[in-house]
Amino acid sequence: MKRILLAFSLFTAMTVMFTGCLKDKGFDNHTYGINDPDTQPPGVGFPLGTKTQGYGLDVSASNQAINGYVYVNLESGVPASTDVHITLTNTTNTQLAAYNAANGTSVLAIPTNLYNVALTLTIPAGGRNVQVPLNILNTTTLDPNKSYAVGFTITSVDGGYKIADNLKNLFIVFSVKNKYDGTYNLRGVHNRSPYLFPFSMTVQMITTGPSSVAMYLPAPFNDYGQPIGTAPGVISWYGNAVSPEFVFDPRGLGPGGSDLLTAVNLYVGSAVTLAAVTSDPVLGPIINRYENNTKKMYVTFQYNGNDLRRFYDTLTYLRPR
Repeated sequence: MKRILLAFSLFTAMTVMFTGCLKDKGFDNHTYGINDPDTQPPGVGFPLGTKTQGYGLDVSASNQAINGYVYVNLESGVPASTDVHITLTNTTNTQLAAYNAANGTSVLAIPTNLYNVALTLTIPAGGRNVQVPLNILNTTTLDPNKSYAVGFTITSVDGGYKIADNLKNLFIVFSVKNKYDGTYNLRGVHNRSPYLFPFSMTVQMITTGPSSVAMYLPAPFNDYGQPIGTAPGVISWYGNAVSPEFVFDPRGLGPGGSDLLTAVNLYVGSAVTLAAVTSDPVLGPIINRYENNTKKMYVTFQYNGNDLRRFYDTLTYLRPR
C-alpha cells in the first residue's frame, strides 16, 4: 500500500526554490515545456523539482517500484526531433544537508544498498518526457520513527538543450508505514473501578513492524500508552507502563475480509504483560480485528492476566499521521 501524502504524514511539504534559467510565463502558468511555443531556450527539468516530495513506503522485504517521481520533461514547445540523452547524479548528501539545515530536521539518507535507479535516461525522438522507477529494495531495516531521503540532480543533456536551474534537483523524503499506521479516533472504556468512564481522544498508531502498530498519545501525554477515563470527560493514563502494540494477520481471514489480531504486546518497558481478550460475560465472543473497508480497529485486551484490568477499544481512522 503506497500513499502519496500532501504533507506526507510525518513531514510538512517544504518548498525548495532554485533560480531559473528557463523561468517565464509558461513556467508560471504550469504549461511550461508542453503548450508554450515561446519557450526559449529549450531545456530539460524535473516537473517535481521545485518542491520537496514525500512518499509513504510499506514495511516490506520486497521491491517497491516508485513511479512518476524520477520523471524528466522536455521544456520545449515542440517534441524532441532526435533522442535526448540525460544524465542524473546522486546528490543525496548535498541536498539532505541543505534540507536539514533549512528545516531543523534530522532526516537520514536511505542506505544506498536499499535502492537503485537508472541514472541515464533517454527522451525518444518525438517524445516530451521520460520516467524511470526508483526501486526501494527492502524497508525492513529502516526505523519507522525516522525519515529518509534521496536526491538527484540533472547534470548533463545533449542535443543543444539546457538544464533548467530551477528544475534540475529532485529531493524525495520517505516515511515507512504499514496500512494500519495513521491518526485515529479512539473510543473506549476501562473496566477497572473507579476508572469506568468512557473516553474518546485522538491517538496515533505508529508502525513498529510489517503488520504491527503501537499506540501513541499526543499532547498532553506525548508518549506511548493507553488512555483511561477517570471522570466524566476527563482522560488520564497509567503512563507508558501500559503501552499496547497490536499485531495483525494481514491476510484478511476475519469477517468481511478483516485482518485478525494475533497479539497484543507491551511496547515500552516491562512492568506489565498484555494479552488480547476473546470473550466477555456480557458481550460473548469477541473478534479482535482491523476492518480493511472501514479502516477500523476493534481491540479488547487486558494486562497482567486480570479480567478486571480490561480495555475495550474501537479505533476509527481519521487521516495519515
